[in-house]
Amino acid sequence: MESRGVRLSVRTFVFAFALLLVGAGFLAAGWWLRPIADAQQAVRDGRLQQALASYGVAEKHFASMPLAKRFMPNLYDLVVTNELSALYTLKQYDEVIDKAGATGTRGSNFWAGCALFAKGDLAFLTPDKRMKWLSQAQQEFRRAVENSPSDFDAKFNYEVTA
Repeated sequence: MESRGVRLSVRTFVFAFALLLVGAGFLAAGWWLRPIADAQQAVRDGRLQQALASYGVAEKHFASMPLAKRFMPNLYDLVVTNELSALYTLKQYDEVIDKAGATGTRGSNFWAGCALFAKGDLAFLTPDKRMKWLSQAQQEFRRAVENSPSDFDAKFNYEVTA
């Protein structure tokens, strides 16, 4: 007795295989982007420590795939900027300044300026030290305005520190 199987044309097989690859690509992208979505939700819920952990995982993903930074610079900027914002909200100013200097993203100058300004606003500083912090903050805000000329917050903060 002869077995009758279903025969697929080559065209159908290639189409099904292409769909399989596309589906696998979407699954991989979902896995890769999941920490960013988790971090955004944690920020909305006010869980900033958890958001920082998720942003850290997202940054590791970018570090493991350098081409991702190149082809998705806006997404990388979003991750770093939101991480800096969370650190600033938690008043971890030294970490903001260090991280902003290390990443060099667009938003990093703004958040470094904010952290430097906050450090310069401390009551126990001598006038000379206060001016040093505020001068550095002004430089960072100037860079932020250069990077994003339409950013009202950067312009306003630059004028305040001037």
